[in-house]
Amino acid sequence: MAMVLSVQTGPVNNYQDCEDPSPPPPGEETGLKLLHDGLAPEVDIIAVHGLGGHRENSWTAANGVNWLHGLLPGDMPNIRVLSWGYSLATVKNSHETMSEQKISEQLVRDLWELRSSTNTTNRPIIFIAHSLGGTIVKSALLYADSAQETPTADLRRISLSTRGAIFMGTPELDSRLVGLQSYLASAKGSEQESSDIYKEAHWLMTILESYPSISQHIWTLFVHERLNSPSRNTPLGQTASSPQDKSSHIFVQADHSGMVKFEASLDEGYLQIKEHLVYVEKILKQSTTSE
Repeated sequence: MAMVLSVQTGPVNNYQDCEDPSPPPPGEETGLKLLHDGLAPEVDIIAVHGLGGHRENSWTAANGVNWLHGLLPGDMPNIRVLSWGYSLATVKNSHETMSEQKISEQLVRDLWELRSSTNTTNRPIIFIAHSLGGTIVKSALLYADSAQETPTADLRRISLSTRGAIFMGTPELDSRLVGLQSYLASAKGSEQESSDIYKEAHWLMTILESYPSISQHIWTLFVHERLNSPSRNTPLGQTASSPQDKSSHIFVQADHSGMVKFEASLDEGYLQIKEHLVYVEKILKQSTTSE
């Protein structure tokens, strides 16, 4: 298993995303899975789980409710919902791993293949990503944004079509990354520069520094876990109402794994996330009507 970085506790550590100590063999639960297809879908919702997660189980609460297909379509009937699974392991019971960069490129290719086969290459995309999955999504969008058009694929459409994103427990570029920056500076030119740890640290730093340059057109919600402490939510209506500010932050009463699982449509965290998705859908409809 590849070592993954934590921006909160130091330059090198685990994301602590692992939810299944015995994940399925690569290929069995990886790639895109259609969870819901509305009668007249206008938006693609793409969910990407965290490290060691599962494209369905990661989003399923203890009562068996997977909110991506059990709750969300009832509130947003004109959406197509897909979940994308990945594994860092390339061979069952092997120490061989895929790099996060290669995984993010695979996400772009999988989305292009599906959307081109269903003639939906221009349909707006909203990503919902947990922890490492959020960094992979950012990496994927950077890759798509820089891709050259070929006779068989225009991967840049994946980046241009992405109009919304919900990053749940995903590292951001802020003061918590001072330790990561210090590690990269101190390790540069040493033997550590050829290590997997250094390569992952450099990859993460590059993504976090580069992503803001392509995200101005994306309505983004940052979700943070807050367990056993008073909830201090940022009202979505106040932040999202400003056309100049396309990002907002909320807190959910859950731990890192539980923050992406909702048992019912009245769960506070679900209501806030649904509010953001409905708002972005409304903005997209208005922009389409005005064109």
